Amino acid sequence: MESLFQATNLTVRRRTAISLLGAAAALCLALVAQRRLDALSRAPLTYVLYGAAGVLFAAALGDVSLEHAQTGEERVHSAGRALAGSGRIVAVLLVIALCGCLDFGGNRFRPAGVLAWGGGLLACLAYLYLLDGPARVGRQARAVLSHEPLRVHRSWLVLGLITLVGAVLRLWQLDVIPADIGWDLPYNYTDVLAIQRGEYHVFFPANQGRESLFMYLAAWVATYAPLSHFSLKLTSAIVGILTIPAIYALGRELYGTRVALLAAAFLAVNHWHMVLSRAGFRVILLPLFVILVLNALARALRKERPTDFALLGLCAGLGLYTYTSFVFVLPVLGIAMLAHGWRRRQLGWRAWLPLWALMAAVLLIVAAPLLRYALEHPQEYFRRVTLQARLLTRDPNRPAMNSALLLENVRTSLLMYHVYGDSNVRFNVPFLRHFGFFSAVLLVPGLAYALRRWRHGNNAFLLLAFFLLIVPMTTAMFPHEMPNVFRAAGTIGPGMLLVALPVAAVAERLRQLAASYPEFDLRLRTELSAHDEAFSGALSFGRRGLLLLLASVLSLSLVAAELRDTTQFYFRDFRAVLPDKENVSIAKEMARVMQDYGDLDACYIKVWPHWFDGRALQMAMRQQYGPWNPEFTDLVEGRPPLSTIWERGMVIVHPQDGAVLQRLRDAFPRHATVVHRLPDGNPAFIVVYVER
Repeated sequence: MESLFQATNLTVRRRTAISLLGAAAALCLALVAQRRLDALSRAPLTYVLYGAAGVLFAAALGDVSLEHAQTGEERVHSAGRALAGSGRIVAVLLVIALCGCLDFGGNRFRPAGVLAWGGGLLACLAYLYLLDGPARVGRQARAVLSHEPLRVHRSWLVLGLITLVGAVLRLWQLDVIPADIGWDLPYNYTDVLAIQRGEYHVFFPANQGRESLFMYLAAWVATYAPLSHFSLKLTSAIVGILTIPAIYALGRELYGTRVALLAAAFLAVNHWHMVLSRAGFRVILLPLFVILVLNALARALRKERPTDFALLGLCAGLGLYTYTSFVFVLPVLGIAMLAHGWRRRQLGWRAWLPLWALMAAVLLIVAAPLLRYALEHPQEYFRRVTLQARLLTRDPNRPAMNSALLLENVRTSLLMYHVYGDSNVRFNVPFLRHFGFFSAVLLVPGLAYALRRWRHGNNAFLLLAFFLLIVPMTTAMFPHEMPNVFRAAGTIGPGMLLVALPVAAVAERLRQLAASYPEFDLRLRTELSAHDEAFSGALSFGRRGLLLLLASVLSLSLVAAELRDTTQFYFRDFRAVLPDKENVSIAKEMARVMQDYGDLDACYIKVWPHWFDGRALQMAMRQQYGPWNPEFTDLVEGRPPLSTIWERGMVIVHPQDGAVLQRLRDAFPRHATVVHRLPDGNPAFIVVYVER
């Protein structure tokens, strides 16, 4: 019997070792392919190598099961009956919430409406939670109130360390990098100002229209930190940090602790997500809410409880207030619901209708204020979309959209993770791939693994979310304007999970190999002697522990290498290209010069036809234009600044505006000129100090 057991173990070890060798060969092929892509080799062989890496990895480790079972107990009938029996109470609470939306006319949230809207939704969720079972609620209450010592699982400690690393990356020198305010961020600043003044908009129509959730978060942060460029960046950094435990929760729901921790670690050190976390833009909410919705979806399909379906509707409804691209998550929900119903069709379609209806009702009620605004002001709400459509169809300087151009957009979109990314220096080192080196290497094997096992767990929904969330960029942009770090940001969460799968699969295979060995099967004996005395000792260890240690070292090494690349990317390479050269903000430099001068009423800026963004200057100075307005478009007798500078003044001029410089010198013989330069030596702006 013992010999048979040993023979079985030997066979398992051989098969496991062969599969590990195949996986190692696949990862080596992927590494070589990525090296060739980074060396600007676009030969077909490079893509063949990547394809072969994916196929070989799926063949080697495609039988490794990482997924959680999609459904547990047969509870959908009881959930449907419980919901049907309490349908009147749920309906009344949802109607109260819907009635609150009647108070949101004129693009305003009002206190009475918010009380009914939010109160009705919260009361409905609380009632559904109690409906899940008094025993469950009582058990959780006793656990909270018990005096037993708090026990923290080691996975939570590891997650805390990962989140700490991610927080340091997102907060370190946040007040300094990025320094440039940019063209769009001042709109966020003025919108938060409006909120502080009591103008609670449902949708912010300026700058082609923007969703409002980030603005309210920024206004909340501004109650603790004065509203500024830093407070906006701090808001996005906080959201970025919270996304790390969120993806852990999603990974644990879909696959388990190992995948969850790996996905959280890769997200924490991902330079794409890090840039968005430090930028101060609302798009940082997109990865978070994609992750929250996918987590709620997985829980709803696994547990089949009314509470989870209601939470799914809540997350999906709130997601519509984050970023325009979020709308592409809704087809994922619809397809997932129908596919799950088909998979469990033996229960009958009627069993699912109450739960689906609950999810849809909560979603629509949460989104009702935004939908109302869209119906009342379609031109304002769809301005960004109509602008894209007009560019696609009417601009003679742009090629017309056709199948060939669309295919080119698809190709460019799929290559942004490995080959070339966004060219905008405000959000990327121009054309650098959006994933780090090892994330890019692991993505193809991860995709191949998930495709091989698409019938298992929620792999199909994860793949669907990943590819559907590329579509907003593919259909909206032109080849020379894409890829785009904003529109495709919804793929970050699914992408990090796909990156984690190959590492977790290799670690699981190593664990299986380790299990075939005894716990202690090796002994290291040492003997020392000195004159007439001798010392001896023995250390027992096993190949099982060594293999498990190898799995941990492999995972840690990949994350550490990604961390090294990210710090080099952001704090050196990216900083060097940030506008307006070497992370210098011209708007902030102008504000500093004007504030140093002291007399703002005697400060002026020539604004046209050269660069200038008055909103950025106002944001840097934390002062809105009012009776004082330093901007002028031309020097005209009888008008500012010629008519208002009686003794002395200061005028900021673009370096290429030679005509105005000469006219200032003619009008003010007593003058002094100071050229402010960028770090590369090129002039940024010229300050002319004049006296009568």
